[in-house]
Amino acid sequence: GCFPVYNNTEVTYFPLGEKKFEEMLRQLKKAKHFIFMEYFIINEGKMWGNILEILAQKAAEGVDVRVMYDGTCEFSTLPHNYPKQLKKLGISCKTFAPITPFVSTHYNYRDHRKILVIDGHTAFTGGVNLADEYINHTVKYGHWKDTAVMLQGDAAQSFTLLFLQMW
Repeated sequence: GCFPVYNNTEVTYFPLGEKKFEEMLRQLKKAKHFIFMEYFIINEGKMWGNILEILAQKAAEGVDVRVMYDGTCEFSTLPHNYPKQLKKLGISCKTFAPITPFVSTHYNYRDHRKILVIDGHTAFTGGVNLADEYINHTVKYGHWKDTAVMLQGDAAQSFTLLFLQMW
């Protein structure tokens, strides 16, 4: 085939954001070394609030916690100084292509990836962003159906590399 094959990887499929969210919380609580998150959309609410509580706790325990989100998110949903707010919690934060007041083709380069990597052995990816409509806690566009997967094992190392290349 044209893609890498990992013998030591277990894949768990989540048909809805709610199921991914439940498992994300369980896995985040197990982190010992690092948590890397790269999401297109992060919006304050139940989903992000629960995740952020765990991230702050893990950072306080000495876990390297890094969060990256798309710069358009900064413009639409999170306060402009959000990276500084997270830094106060011990969380490193960067925005990808933050909004600038100048017209630029740079806006064509958005970061739509949704990646969570825990300790290099557990990774989540798929279509589920970190906002309440993705777990059907709030209804924004009707019932939201998006899928995700969790990879546990060797394949998760690729997501660690993907995250660090963007960081």
